Amino acid sequence: MSMAAPKLTKDRQEVLLKFKELLDKANAACEVFRQSGDGTLPGDMYFELRVSSINLLTRLASEGSIYVQELKKMNPNAFSMKGVLEAARADYLQGFMTDHRLLISAEVFSDLLVQAEVLLDHDYKDAAAVIIRAVLEDGARKLCEAHKIEVGKRDTIQQLNEKLYKEHAYTALVHKEIIAKAEIGNCAAHGRFDQYKKDDFAAFLEFVLRFLAQYLR
Repeated sequence: MSMAAPKLTKDRQEVLLKFKELLDKANAACEVFRQSGDGTLPGDMYFELRVSSINLLTRLASEGSIYVQELKKMNPNAFSMKGVLEAARADYLQGFMTDHRLLISAEVFSDLLVQAEVLLDHDYKDAAAVIIRAVLEDGARKLCEAHKIEVGKRDTIQQLNEKLYKEHAYTALVHKEIIAKAEIGNCAAHGRFDQYKKDDFAAFLEFVLRFLAQYLR
């Protein structure tokens, strides 16, 4: 039986449809611009296109992104707006436009993982395991947010894992691996330090690094 498409796939299709809509309007504006004797655009056409474009690109990339900044500072020019939209659409299709909230999260996670590696190098495997468990859980929460999955403040890593798997955020193999690897962190958090070894933690760390690199990019 085929697996249903994840929600992000639907969102991606909606984003591309919005890009098409704005580019169609930009092409129409370019034609009006060509035909105008004074090289200007009607105010309503210009501001509708500009505001809608800024709204879309702020949601996709952030208010501080180069796309939004270019739209805000440029002179009323249909060709310039069309160029920004085409560049943004190309970057989006090629995967170069990432949710800025996930980027910030990834940077924070990276710092914590470095701390965990230092702790592991000094044989503080138990403290390191607790940090990695927290990183994995927070990463799962961020992934739920990206997939528009409702979560509770008290949801455990296993509950988050089940919700993500149910929404086809990742494969059955990843789902099972999270169950197994999260148990290492659970043992550390509950003081069952004799139930895992340093090598187990190293595998746990490697998995979390791989998981974050693949799903929070």
